[in-house]
Amino acid sequence: MSDESRHAAAALRRDLVGSPDPRAWFDANRERVADALRSAADEPEAAAALLAEVWPVVPADADEGWCRSLHEAGARLAGVLPTSLVLATAFRRGARSLRARGLLQLAAAQGMRELAVHRVRDDDPTATAAALDDLAETYRAQGRMHRVVGCADEALETSFRHGDLPGAARALTRLGELMTEVGRMGAAVRYLARADKVFDEAGDPAGAPDRAGSLALLGRALWLSGDRSAAHRAFNRALALLIGVDDAAAQRVRDLVAGLESLPEQADQRQDELDEQAGGEPGSGPVR
Repeated sequence: MSDESRHAAAALRRDLVGSPDPRAWFDANRERVADALRSAADEPEAAAALLAEVWPVVPADADEGWCRSLHEAGARLAGVLPTSLVLATAFRRGARSLRARGLLQLAAAQGMRELAVHRVRDDDPTATAAALDDLAETYRAQGRMHRVVGCADEALETSFRHGDLPGAARALTRLGELMTEVGRMGAAVRYLARADKVFDEAGDPAGAPDRAGSLALLGRALWLSGDRSAAHRAFNRALALLIGVDDAAAQRVRDLVAGLESLPEQADQRQDELDEQAGGEPGSGPVR
């Protein structure tokens, strides 16, 4: 094999990155890209880097067969580059491209491959959480809410395992938000109250905006569960963190309160009993 052939993927990537019109470049070089990715075993790292650059420029009118060929190229690379962050980036970009085309099963497979890289590395809980968040977007588009909750569960588990308290607080907040979305207010309040405690334990001043957002969500869950006094306390604590720091966010909290106050009184739905009948805290555990 010639040296030129061996380094085809690296050369194509350089051309693509330097092109003033990447989509036109892609149309002109589609077959060369396919050939380079089929020969990925010759230079897997360069092929992964090429794949990461190709996914964002695949034209909207590209047929499903072409998208599948890129998906399969990534699957082959995963076998030889199980810990490659460049390949993880390619999977993330592939998932987004496929999701935009409505190819949700393929997008979910790309998301799972990205997550697999971070699970094997297990060295960056923030990166793992970002992979889980992106995968959750695909599951949401598929209407698989139990999987969306499972992603948040795994982000929480990963954060606690790494001692990442701010990450754990964000994951708890996400779980509380999801429980509110599906109408399980008792569970939502418990998750969000726990998030507030973990934010306190983290003691991170830079986390004040996240904590304010979590408190606003706690206020909403308390309000919808019928405890308006506790809800107002949560809203006031959120405002105390935001006024003079992020006035736009403070106004959004005020608007949230105004919207809730315009709702009719709701009867107590005994949500805690309903949660217990459903088997305790929701969530399907780590994503598998």
